[in-house]
Amino acid sequence: MAKANSRTKNSVLNLFTGLGGQLLSTLLKFVVRTVFIYTLGKAYLGVNGLFSDILTMLSLTELGFDTAINFKLYKPLADGDEQRVRVLMKFYKQAYRVVGTVILLLGLCIIPALPVLIRDYDSLEALKINAALIFILHILRSVSSYWFFAYRSAIMKANQKKYILDLVGFFVTLATNIAKVLVLVFLKDFVLYTATVIVFNIIQNLINAIIAKRYYPQFFEKEEDSLSKAEIRDMLKDCMALFAYKVNSIVLKGTDNLVISSFIGIAAVGLYSNYLLFFTTVKSLLSRFYEAVRASMGNLFATESVETRYRFFQLMNFLTAVLYGTAGAGLAVCADELIRVWVGADYVVAQPFAILIGIETYFNGLQVNLAQIRTVSGVFRQMWFRPILGILINLGVSIVLVQIWGLYGVIIGTIAALVLTNFLVDPSLIHKYSFHNYKPVSVYYKRNLTYIGVVVVVAAVDLWISSVLFVGHGWYSLIVHVLIVAVTVPGVFLVLYRKSPECQHLLRLGKSFATKFRKKLSA
Repeated sequence: MAKANSRTKNSVLNLFTGLGGQLLSTLLKFVVRTVFIYTLGKAYLGVNGLFSDILTMLSLTELGFDTAINFKLYKPLADGDEQRVRVLMKFYKQAYRVVGTVILLLGLCIIPALPVLIRDYDSLEALKINAALIFILHILRSVSSYWFFAYRSAIMKANQKKYILDLVGFFVTLATNIAKVLVLVFLKDFVLYTATVIVFNIIQNLINAIIAKRYYPQFFEKEEDSLSKAEIRDMLKDCMALFAYKVNSIVLKGTDNLVISSFIGIAAVGLYSNYLLFFTTVKSLLSRFYEAVRASMGNLFATESVETRYRFFQLMNFLTAVLYGTAGAGLAVCADELIRVWVGADYVVAQPFAILIGIETYFNGLQVNLAQIRTVSGVFRQMWFRPILGILINLGVSIVLVQIWGLYGVIIGTIAALVLTNFLVDPSLIHKYSFHNYKPVSVYYKRNLTYIGVVVVVAAVDLWISSVLFVGHGWYSLIVHVLIVAVTVPGVFLVLYRKSPECQHLLRLGKSFATKFRKKLSA
């Protein structure tokens, strides 16, 4: 019971600090993006998005060390095996320095290919955009994370203390975005804008490294022992399987801007990047919840029975349907309206683009939940073929359909890959390897098909209501329509599933936290 209470307490702390930091980050992102659009324009916006995607793909050289080592840390931390933790951290440090160097070299090799990757490269030169210099700065931004002690953060995350790093991130994010706005407003210099991010990225990694060493100095003492060759080979096998998953994840979103840039143009990348900002904002906000409970889940999977683990999986699955159902419906209903009142009608992409973004959001949520289970249960190599299938489907469908339906085709390619792989293949493999067929996978499919039906019906009704109720009042209309979605989707789930074990458990948790909160206020 004490362990369960500790896991819950750490998860709650991680959740609230993570959400607080992410909300601040989200608000500042919109401020910075607005200033960016009005000071630099669509071309710079497209370049920034494209280069960020290229560097995301280069981060594939990390191979999955982060996930693999975090999984390896759960058990020795739970058992108090300090020597084993030191050995793993030593390997992590060495691996990250190699990864940083490889990213630097590969990034420099890509520079000559920039005119091919950017369809209207000549127009950038006319705008005096030095694409090569900006790309080099993006490379340094990525490399700095691997070279400046970023590996030390792993011990805080694996030991359920991520909330401490989130507090640091809160202040660094505030300082970074203030600096970016000042550069945009007073200097209007894209090079200095990019350099600002690098400087603060290094500062945050150094602060996190100092905190990790202060909290857990015993894990950073000099260690003579190293992982055996057999252990390294075993970990590399896990890493190669995780590498395939990382490729799949990055291809799902990271290649969209490349496909759009190559077949449509850099201006279209700028239009798409605004919608992508909403998608990534929602994804980042909700991912904070999963990150908050990940270490606690790792502890639970390392110490509890398969029955307990499966009950927790059902709870997370229900919560995922509610959270991502609300988010997906919200984007489908409100994304166009938000673009219109935020930066103007010229930046709106006609429906059903927002609806497709909403569908993608929901299925991405199912993938996030399944990936979390796969990660904390150490199921890596058993599913190596699935991400390869996802890559082939996404790239194939996107490249074909972008030439027929433009931006819509790119999103359809992503949705096709999510449905045909994450939704249809992953659950059966996870039930087999993570839960040893404790329950048939058909239970998962039946439940999620009903969840999807609920979301589709409620979203369709909300879309109609928002098209006829309180229209044309700018931000006020948007707020009303967002509230409609935020109330109706969770409300319908609560009415329909109020007697289910998952809903009852969530209601008990909510009641417990409310009681504790009231006691603290009255104390």
